[in-house]
Amino acid sequence: FCSAWLKSVSPWHMRPVHTRHDARRDTRKMAVAPMRSRSKHGKKNKSSKEDGGRSRRDGDRHRGRERDHGAASSGAAPMYGHGYPPAYGYPPAYGYPGHPGMHSAVGPYGHGMPPQQMRHSSMADDGVSVQVSEKFLMRNDYSQTFVDSGLRPQNYIRDLDYANRYSEYPKIERLIKLKDDILAKRASPAMSLKCDLKEFELNSLGTKFDVILIDPPWEEYQQRVVGMYVPNEDLSTWTMEELRQLKVGEIADAQSFCFLWCGETHLEQGRELLKRWGFRRVEDICWVKTNRTAKVNEHGKVERPTLMYGDTSILQRSKEQCLVGVKGTLKRSVDTHFIHANCDVDLIMEEEKEFGSTLKPTEMYETIEHFCLGRRRLELFGLDRNLRDGWLTLGRGLTTSNWNKAAYNSWFEGDLRWPEVKDYRGGKLLGSIAEIDALRPKSPVRPGRARSRSRSAGRGGGGRRQKDVENDDFDKPLPEDLGEMAPPLPKEDEDASMPAMPAEAAKSK
Repeated sequence: FCSAWLKSVSPWHMRPVHTRHDARRDTRKMAVAPMRSRSKHGKKNKSSKEDGGRSRRDGDRHRGRERDHGAASSGAAPMYGHGYPPAYGYPPAYGYPGHPGMHSAVGPYGHGMPPQQMRHSSMADDGVSVQVSEKFLMRNDYSQTFVDSGLRPQNYIRDLDYANRYSEYPKIERLIKLKDDILAKRASPAMSLKCDLKEFELNSLGTKFDVILIDPPWEEYQQRVVGMYVPNEDLSTWTMEELRQLKVGEIADAQSFCFLWCGETHLEQGRELLKRWGFRRVEDICWVKTNRTAKVNEHGKVERPTLMYGDTSILQRSKEQCLVGVKGTLKRSVDTHFIHANCDVDLIMEEEKEFGSTLKPTEMYETIEHFCLGRRRLELFGLDRNLRDGWLTLGRGLTTSNWNKAAYNSWFEGDLRWPEVKDYRGGKLLGSIAEIDALRPKSPVRPGRARSRSRSAGRGGGGRRQKDVENDDFDKPLPEDLGEMAPPLPKEDEDASMPAMPAEAAKSK
């Protein structure tokens, strides 16, 4: 009975081995039977000895079926859940039918049940095919894991640590190593200045900066802890008007970048500040927070989330964003002395800090240093934990101050760069080598440039004019270089592919 039922509902390649052999025997029997009937009329019948041997084989096969039926009736678990192996050669997931560590002998869809009690329908209760359901049961449901335990789905992405991220990509790993070596030797000593930014004049620093990193004291940081005290943190907030009064644009060089942390709820205010300070937004970096090291209780659940929100939180928030603004005109394929694009990505996946902490990932510093080759870097609203070689840190929460205006400005005099100079004295730019330029990813060439050049060459309008056309086309910045200043996209109801209406037709209309 079990073999007959399996043959009726299971595909050929998913049947147990003994049912496949039985089916092959039945097929051979059906193919040989007509030949035997013809032999009865045309030839002499086979000997009784052969008939007896065939009957003994049939009897053995019948007794084998009885043994299989008895094993199923006695409750012995089949080799596989439905009588067929798992899909794609993978074992069933832990805790589901078919796994040796399953907790229940009787599972859904008749697993571990006698054949008399197994359902003959191939559809589950929810209307999904049984085979499709079992295929998805073998996948890990990270969303359900988060609901049950509080451990976030991003915890299970491998190679999150920066050291091992490029272990399988030797070229990028070599590129990062070369850049880190130059950065370590060209980084100026860390300097700090304890001051109240509400009263301090940034122009008094006496220099302009290539990179400015800002993490303002947003209101969100205070709302996270719902008024609770957080050690080593100053969560007093600034109003939007106070942030507007910062003279960030006046200390930014003609070509410079501003990295502005906006938390989760201050993106619109961040865009407004960038525009007021003279920057246009070109990128945003997202920090996705993991909680791999969170403490769990005896039930396997996270004891207490590291972040708390008020009634305004609709979803479980596990990320923060940093807006990137650029000042001046910069082209990735031309200004390679100042920027090296595509060395890092705009996504940071790092462990969440302790309860109420505003500390940001260290990878942000590495991304900035790999990207921008300017050496004058400034961080506002910094604390002692933010001190880093190659950076000047300003903030009220600093406990030390070693600011020396004359010494700091002397480190960036002249136009020297690596490899002409191999320490932190001299030059505003970091410098590079030929191997780095060969390894780093290049920006793609815009197709319109090649087409325009070929058309200009075909016209033959003179060498001088053709060269001017090529230069004009080459100097046009890419849309991604313009950021928010790029021209708007055409509306959906406008068909840009339709040719313009002739003047005569327009008059007649």
